[in-house]
Amino acid sequence: MMTQGEGGVRPVTQLLVVTRSLVELTDRAVSDSELSHATADVLVFAARQAARLVEDVVNLRSRDPADAHAFVTCSSSTELDRAYSDLECLAEAAGMIRVHGIGTQYRAHLAYLMRYAAESACSALERAERSMNLADLANLPPPTTVEWRG
Repeated sequence: MMTQGEGGVRPVTQLLVVTRSLVELTDRAVSDSELSHATADVLVFAARQAARLVEDVVNLRSRDPADAHAFVTCSSSTELDRAYSDLECLAEAAGMIRVHGIGTQYRAHLAYLMRYAAESACSALERAERSMNLADLANLPPPTTVEWRG
């Protein structure tokens, strides 16, 4: 299960690093007009791992019943669902190359689809992170006033 790492790095921030790497990898596949079996294997593995990490973030945010209701009704929940779906789509598309022996002529099309899914997941995670940051700020206790007596 993911937890807040050292230095206060949030799980969604860590997920964004992974997802941005997936964007770069799929972008290279599109640029090269070729998606190799090895690249497809990496994409399947990394996208599935990232999707599981999204599940971990949802589980962390939903652990406390009071927080779970607030989380489900905020936009970050929807964005995390979107990111999860996009990552699963990316993994499935990459898996088609191995499972179905997709020919070279169709791999370029799949590379475009995978890049779109990776970019969409990245955008959704960015929106989720912003939403969670705003929600966390809203839940901070008000600042205390200290009276100076000099």
